[in-house]
Amino acid sequence: MSFAARMVGATVGSGGGSGVFLSRFTSINERLAASGTSTVTVTANTDGTLTVVGNGNVSSGSITPNPGYYSPTTALIGANYQIRITPTAGSFSTGTVNTWLPITPSALVWTVVANNTTNNKTVTFTVEIRDVFTATVLATTTLNYIECEFTQI
Repeated sequence: MSFAARMVGATVGSGGGSGVFLSRFTSINERLAASGTSTVTVTANTDGTLTVVGNGNVSSGSITPNPGYYSPTTALIGANYQIRITPTAGSFSTGTVNTWLPITPSALVWTVVANNTTNNKTVTFTVEIRDVFTATVLATTTLNYIECEFTQI
């Protein structure tokens, strides 16, 4: 079993030490098991963090810290922003896509799941953050990639 996630692109957004930003990332989750699933979960949290978690073991690299959307992390900063995730290839197993969503009052979650029927599931997508009051897009990152591989043993 393995899970790896790494940032592969430049930060897009404010570019300074604080404010809205996004970083492109690649996440690969490999799981060998008798049954179950290979799952990667992406969560937009209300504190400015964007976490990516897989259910395999980390084998080579990880996102440390996880890619975020606001720096410095600030309690309930998500109330000021909306997020939109748009798949460009493949699809998420769960989560609302192609729609601007408020990042409050609770976290938003998207998952990619592979099992012994699908074996491998991938999605490439764009992430955008905009100001909730002005609808101005403040940061965009494209070519984000998640791959889940499940091998039944």
